Amino acid sequence: MVFGFGRKKKFEFSCSSVGMNCGFEIKGASSEQEVMEILKVHAKNAHNMSEIPQDVINKIKQNIRKV
Repeated sequence: MVFGFGRKKKFEFSCSSVGMNCGFEIKGASSEQEVMEILKVHAKNAHNMSEIPQDVINKIKQNIRKV
């Protein structure tokens, strides 16, 4: 029997995983793209970032977890 067959992966991320002093976490996102969209809003509101620098985007993508 194969467990998890047909079950879609969910994605998680936490700001602390890229060195931010922030407790913000995303759990249960349906895609990496959804994580990035949520983070764009969070970065603007919580970290006063009008856009996320490319080096930070690279770190984020390396630290998005599939669960």
